[in-house]
Amino acid sequence: MKQVGHLNELQRKYFDKGLRIIAITAESMGTVESKMKSPAPEFWIGSDPSRTTQSQFIKGKGGGIPHSYLIDATGNVVGDMHPAGLKEQQIEALLKDAFDPSLQRDLHGSLKSLVKLYGKGQYGKAWAGAARFLEDEDRAVKADAAFLREVAEACAAFRRKLVESGVKNKDYLTVYDDLADITKTFAGMEVATWAAATKKKLDADPEVAQELKAWKALRKAQGKERKAEGKAKKLGPARTAYKRLVKNFPGTAAAKRAEEALRRIGG
Repeated sequence: MKQVGHLNELQRKYFDKGLRIIAITAESMGTVESKMKSPAPEFWIGSDPSRTTQSQFIKGKGGGIPHSYLIDATGNVVGDMHPAGLKEQQIEALLKDAFDPSLQRDLHGSLKSLVKLYGKGQYGKAWAGAARFLEDEDRAVKADAAFLREVAEACAAFRRKLVESGVKNKDYLTVYDDLADITKTFAGMEVATWAAATKKKLDADPEVAQELKAWKALRKAQGKERKAEGKAKKLGPARTAYKRLVKNFPGTAAAKRAEEALRRIGG
């Protein structure tokens, strides 16, 4: 791939700011490894012989191969172009709305244990622990404690934004996973209370329950399609699963995905 060098450069330059480059190919990993030796890719490459991922993007968003898509933190496609047209200005603009959870500076030694908790993703414990240093006589300790709490709160706000986007898109399987994680990792913070209340509200919504069942059925159908590895003779079980999903869960977001899959594989 002629664009490997360009993508490697972007990956190195913007990785610490939140950029992640992922390539999807229909070729086997053995073929990829034999072709991409100089320069070797410094980004993640996935093999998708059934072209499931490729078809969702190419048919749904347009564009030939090779093609690049810019996806924001909430999973929305915000730009698409040939890899050669991927501009740094576009990436920089996108990263302004991203959230980098790293502290990006050393904090006072008194907060060492809290920084360690934060680094492990235990944001709630780090946030709560920093409260006792807010009135410390040492100005540096006080300032760093306030900074640690602010970063934890910013991280909480970002995670909430992702969940709200997932609810909007009716991606409830991901939403439920995120809500459970927020409740655990941000324990004691306002966002944890919000997450518990949101889950309770979703649990009481029959539409959500239907969507959850549909998404689970979709995951199983997609698994059958992947198992077929793009071979027409082996796609029968996947077609059956997709058709059953459309019949049993009409009008759901997952059913729409199933209908797209049937058009793609011929159903």
